[in-house]
Amino acid sequence: MQNKKFLNLFFLYSAYLWFTSFSQSVLPTHFLAQGLSLSQMMLAKIILFLAQTLILFKLTVFRSKLAWKLAIICQILFIFLVIKIYSPLQLYLASALSGLALYFFYVFYNIAHFEETPKEKRGYSSALMFSLPTFISIVGPILAGFILFRNQNFFWILSGVFFILAFNSAGKQPNFQLEYNLVSGLKEIKATRLLILIEGVWEALPIGLVPIFTLYFIKTPLEYGIYLTYLSLIGIVANLLLGGLTDRVQKRAIFLYPLTIAMLIITLFFTSATGSIYRWAIVTGSLSFLLPIFWNVSTALVVDSHPNLKIAIPARELMLALGRSLGLFLLFLSFIFEPVPYYIFYVLAGVLALYPLILFWNSKVVKRFRYL
Repeated sequence: MQNKKFLNLFFLYSAYLWFTSFSQSVLPTHFLAQGLSLSQMMLAKIILFLAQTLILFKLTVFRSKLAWKLAIICQILFIFLVIKIYSPLQLYLASALSGLALYFFYVFYNIAHFEETPKEKRGYSSALMFSLPTFISIVGPILAGFILFRNQNFFWILSGVFFILAFNSAGKQPNFQLEYNLVSGLKEIKATRLLILIEGVWEALPIGLVPIFTLYFIKTPLEYGIYLTYLSLIGIVANLLLGGLTDRVQKRAIFLYPLTIAMLIITLFFTSATGSIYRWAIVTGSLSFLLPIFWNVSTALVVDSHPNLKIAIPARELMLALGRSLGLFLLFLSFIFEPVPYYIFYVLAGVLALYPLILFWNSKVVKRFRYL
C-alpha cells in the first residue's frame, strides 16, 4: 500500500473528495434559500441514483483515466447549474450529472484501490478509504459554510480552483479498461447481492433524510457546516481502529451482527428525535459513529468474498444504486404524506433487520455461503 501507484490513486481520491466536499456539502442551505422545497431536494436525490443505475446498464466498456476526468467534469457542471436556480429542473439535471459522476469515479476507483491492496490489509485499506471522507468533512464543510455565508462569489471561485486540482490529478492515473457484463456480475456477487440491496435501501436514511431534514433546524451555511463537522469528528477513530482489528480477526461477518443491530436501534430512536435539535444531534451523531465502521466492514466483506473485482464492483454498485433509489422513493413518499417523518423510520429499521437475519440464515442455518 506504500507503492507509488497506490499513493497517486489516493491523492486523486483526496483531491476529488476535497473538491466535492467543499463545493457541495453545504449546498442544501443554498437550495433552501433559492426557494426549493425539501420534497424537491429528495426527488433530486432519487434522480441522482436513477442516473447512476441507468449508466451502469448502458456503459459497460470504458477506460479509467477518461472516466475519472468525466466524473470531475460532471461535478463542476453540477456547480454551474445550481449557482442561480430559476427552476427545480436545474437541480434535477444537476443531480443526474452527479449520478453519472458516481459511476465514472467510484466504480473505477474502487477497483483500482483494492487491486493495489494486499489481501491481508483489506480491512485497514477499506477503513482508510472510508475514513478519508470523514477527515475531509472535518474541514471542508465548515470552511465552505463560512465562505458561502460571507462571500458567495469567492465560494464559487474556490470551487473552480479545487476542480482544476482534481482534474489535473486524474491525468496521472493508470489507464486500465473496464469491460463487464452485469448478468455475470450479479452471478458473481450471488452471496452478497441481497445484503447489498438491503444496505442500499437503508442508506436512504443517512444519504437522503439526515442532510435534508436537518434543514428543519439549521438554515445557514455556516451552522450547517459546523453540524457536518460535528458528525465527521465522531466517526474517525472507531473506523480506523476497527479496520485494523478486522484484518487481524479475518472474520468480518462477525462485526456485522452487532453493527446492524445497533444501527437498527438507532434508526428507531429517530422517531423521537425529529422534534428537537438536541435529540437530532445525539441520534445523528450516534449513527455517524457507527456508519463509517459499517461501510468499512461491509465493503471489505464484498471484496473478500468476490476476488474478481472488475466483475463484482460494477454489480455491487448497481445493487446499491437500486436499493438507494427505492429507499429514497420511500422517503419521498414520507415527505409528501407525513407532516414530519415518523413511520418511515419503522420501515427502514425493518429493512435493516433483514441484514443480520439473512447473514445468519445463509451462513449458519442453510450454510449456503461462507462469509469471511
